Amino acid sequence: MYQTFSGSSRRPRQINLSGRPSNPFASAPGTSTTNAVATAAQDRLARQQQRDRVQASAKIQRTWRGHSARRRTFGVWRRVWDDLEGNGSSKQGGRGEVEGYGSEEESLRQLRRLMLFYSPKQEGDVGRLVWFGGRQVVTSSHPGTSCEGRQWMGAYLRVARACVAALRSSWGGVDEETFGRLLDTLAFAARRSGEVFTEQDAIAYYEALTALKDAPSQPLQSALLAPLGSPQAYAGLAVLLARPLDPAMLNFLRSSINTSALCSALTQSPSQQPPRSRLWLLGNLVCLAGPARSTSPSYTTAVARLLGSLAETVDFDSSPLDLDNSSFDRDVLAKVSTGLPLNTFLHTQITGLIDQNSIRNLLVRDQRASSTGAVGQDAQLLAGYALTLLRCFPRKADDIRMWLYLGPTHTSTDIGATRYFWSAARSTTVLQTISRNSRAVIGLLKSSQAQAAAQQQNDWTVILVFLELYTFLLKIMDDEEFMGTVDGKRSSAIPITDVAELVTFLKNLGFTLYFNAAELNGTGDASATYAGDQRSLARHFGGGNSTSVAAEPVIKSSGDATTAKPLTLAGLPGLTIDYLKGLVTGLLRAIYERDSRRHFLPRNHWLMTERFDMTAFIPGVVAEEESRHLVQDQEDQDGQDPEEDEENENSERFGGSGGGGGYMAALRMQEHRERQQRKASRRRYLESVAPRLEILQNMPFFIPFTTRVEIFRQFVRLDQEKRRNGHVDPDLWRQSMMFAPHPSGQGGMQMLARHHAKIRRKNEFRDAFEQFFQLGADLKEPIQITFVDEFDIAEAGIDGGGVTKEFLTSVITQAFDPVGKRGEEEGEPFFAETEGHWLHPTPTAVEDLKSKFRGMGLRDESPGVRAEVRELLKQFEFAGRVIGKCLYEGILVDVSFAGYFLKKWALTGGVGAAPRESGYRANINDLKQLDDGLYRGLLALKNAPAEQVEDFGLTFVVDDLVGPEGHKEVIERELVPGGANMGVTAENRLFYINRMSWYRLQGQSASQTSAFLKGLGSIVQPSWMSMFNQSELQTLIGGASADIDVADLRRNTLYGGTYQIGDDGREHPSVALFWRVMGSIPDEERRKVLKFVTSTPRGPLLGFGQLNPRFSIRDSGQDEGRFPTTIADV
Repeated sequence: MYQTFSGSSRRPRQINLSGRPSNPFASAPGTSTTNAVATAAQDRLARQQQRDRVQASAKIQRTWRGHSARRRTFGVWRRVWDDLEGNGSSKQGGRGEVEGYGSEEESLRQLRRLMLFYSPKQEGDVGRLVWFGGRQVVTSSHPGTSCEGRQWMGAYLRVARACVAALRSSWGGVDEETFGRLLDTLAFAARRSGEVFTEQDAIAYYEALTALKDAPSQPLQSALLAPLGSPQAYAGLAVLLARPLDPAMLNFLRSSINTSALCSALTQSPSQQPPRSRLWLLGNLVCLAGPARSTSPSYTTAVARLLGSLAETVDFDSSPLDLDNSSFDRDVLAKVSTGLPLNTFLHTQITGLIDQNSIRNLLVRDQRASSTGAVGQDAQLLAGYALTLLRCFPRKADDIRMWLYLGPTHTSTDIGATRYFWSAARSTTVLQTISRNSRAVIGLLKSSQAQAAAQQQNDWTVILVFLELYTFLLKIMDDEEFMGTVDGKRSSAIPITDVAELVTFLKNLGFTLYFNAAELNGTGDASATYAGDQRSLARHFGGGNSTSVAAEPVIKSSGDATTAKPLTLAGLPGLTIDYLKGLVTGLLRAIYERDSRRHFLPRNHWLMTERFDMTAFIPGVVAEEESRHLVQDQEDQDGQDPEEDEENENSERFGGSGGGGGYMAALRMQEHRERQQRKASRRRYLESVAPRLEILQNMPFFIPFTTRVEIFRQFVRLDQEKRRNGHVDPDLWRQSMMFAPHPSGQGGMQMLARHHAKIRRKNEFRDAFEQFFQLGADLKEPIQITFVDEFDIAEAGIDGGGVTKEFLTSVITQAFDPVGKRGEEEGEPFFAETEGHWLHPTPTAVEDLKSKFRGMGLRDESPGVRAEVRELLKQFEFAGRVIGKCLYEGILVDVSFAGYFLKKWALTGGVGAAPRESGYRANINDLKQLDDGLYRGLLALKNAPAEQVEDFGLTFVVDDLVGPEGHKEVIERELVPGGANMGVTAENRLFYINRMSWYRLQGQSASQTSAFLKGLGSIVQPSWMSMFNQSELQTLIGGASADIDVADLRRNTLYGGTYQIGDDGREHPSVALFWRVMGSIPDEERRKVLKFVTSTPRGPLLGFGQLNPRFSIRDSGQDEGRFPTTIADV
């Protein structure tokens, strides 16, 4: 029942036209608890927004009222200030004469009033500030109102800050005169701020001046110099110097700069600046300091820090771009990130660091320090600077080493630089620790800059300086001086008894650098992948054999070895592990070469077999070599031919005069540098996964020679299987070629025809060159030779290997004939013979050819002459291929090469990270084998008293006698630019000896040698040859010099015809008699027999089982009066 208070129980009628339920608590279709909550939230949000609007309105009103009040107040203060100043201050600084204030108190009150309302964006305030500055200048000039003291320093600092704020704001309406007076006011205030002028103020000060454009010259210069009386100002000056400046501005600053304060500020400043800014900072610093201040420790520290930070970013050795500083910064540096070039200004300033006097005086030493083995703090600092110079200027490295070796220009002691630093180095904890235990090396190398102790960095600095000096010393020191046996003269070498200690240190260090490369490069433990895990390599390099490894995506990460930078040595700036690796490798090789000649170390001192499992060494190395193919394939895809790279590098020297051209040249060089960095990154990864192979190719003397020969033969067999589809036997390969499709589309017969040649007797080299040169690396495959007579009639016989050997022997005889007789063709010899009958490329071969054509009226640049030169170099290249073919096939030939020439074979194959350090280096000892007379003359020059050197009458030129016989001409060549006007003195005689040795051993025959090595490397990989030194390579070419082992020869002899051994196993009586005679005759006679049969008097190192073709005996008929004969094949 419906209850109401009216007494009626009838429910009233309800009409709801809104569509909403009249009962808010009743549920209705389409409504839920969620909707109610959402509605409540919206209501709360609306109420909050309304409150925010009210509060914002109140705040705006309050702010506006405050702003309006301040404007009115500031306006009143401005009027008061103007009234007190006589109304002249509001008119853009008050043009006209100004008077000083009556007292210091009045001036200070006016400044305080000005600071109450001053705003750099308010029209007229800048003029009032300038007006006050003008009056204050006058006030302070009066004797009674000097306005000095700490209170005034703070006041002047407020003025300076106000001026800086005005310069940094976007105020307008100020004419040039007021602009200049503002700068004058700034300079005046900054000059009088004194010690309260902080580093932050200095940075803001110079940032404001740096940002100005079209400022008046004279006031700007005054403002630049004003705060330089305060040491704190130099932190801000560094901001100015980190941008391109006009050389005239730098000349203006130079007279007022306190170099020590500037260098101290740079040393303490953070190093997070971009390379572009650091490069300008370095160039401007060198320009301001000048060479006269180059011995200051603070200057050296600042320059070394900047140089070290730029060593991996800037190409200091590149030719400069002819651009002004602003254009160069805008058009080149702003667009290039790596491999930054230099413009003319930067190149002039930075290369000025390579100064003979300053470098010679870097390493000052004294007797007391040498006796105690200690090196002072300054000496260590300067030694680190010297290392930085060597790192940044590799082309000047030998000059720098020589100047360091010569030592101070004025000194009271005769202690040699090398002895001095050896005494200091051997006393360091680092050297002693590494010498005792090779496993402790990693901890001494991987210390980061934050963790490395200062003493450890100092130890490495001293050690590296010694290694650099000793490396140079070995180049100019003859063996007698090295051994300390020079009569009556002080030897500058370290004692021979200490060399063993040095070698032990270098061995342990070098072994760790290569064997533990995975840990040093940050690629983790590669031991699980180095032994032929091709899948890991394919994933890393994006390559590999698609038939054996499934294709996987290439994943790049921040820790990828292809992008990782080389580890820095103990936190020393610019000195990487790669640099150390190259230095140690080159020095170890140099000492090993000495020991190979003079044998001053114990027999097994060089071996480190105790660190290897020798039972699995050869299989492990072979597996690593298989993995290397993946990297080589990737290098082929990524880069150009080495000759093309060299051509591009030469053609892309920065010599453009326009901005766009300079940028394009820099961009090309950057691309080249990035390509080289990628290759270096891949090499570092390969070092991680192939440690045994890296040791073999860079420090092969750690492994016995016979083991390396076995590895070499395994490498050749592996390559043969890869190239010949698994068929090493020549007949099986030819059979497979007959039916296998070829990618070029040629048939099997056509492919085999390329490996067959008809050779005329007495024209073997010419015919071989014409028919086989186009094969290139395919000369590795088996070839077939048919000898024909003058009537083109083929000689009867079957080529089972002997005909090929006879052919190769004949080609080598003609190619390496020092007289130039090549059968029916006679000409200038390709190879010359020394007095000791050692062969080397004819040094003047190319120049002789050019001289011949000059006699015909043709210029060297004419197309015909250039074509003839290319043809000659192709013949040198082909000669290298023939020697490579003999090495590849294991065919011994009786030809003896000069040791220095063989050394180039070994050192061109190393994959060390510093090729300039581990590659071939000409030295005076190699010159002895080439030209004994010149060698003795240079020694006489080296050992002559200083006052007699100029009596030799030498200059830095060399005369070459070139041309065909009967038409010789003398060509004068300068050893250095301007060498004709540079006399040889006591100061530069070592440099002369170094340059003369380089020219005679390397520069003069560079084209011929490069062509020969190119051909040799196309058949035998250079990395394989790097496993051997020069004497070992000669053994591979011509056989072992040991006595002939008759028993081994007998075991490996093949018999045919009547002499074939029957089922009873007994030899024919004639054969038994032959071996009885062979056993009874002396070794010299046995060698004659061996040469009669095999063309070489020496046997293979690994025994006659390796002889190719095998030693064979067969009967030749019933004629008992016939003498024994030797034939190639039947």
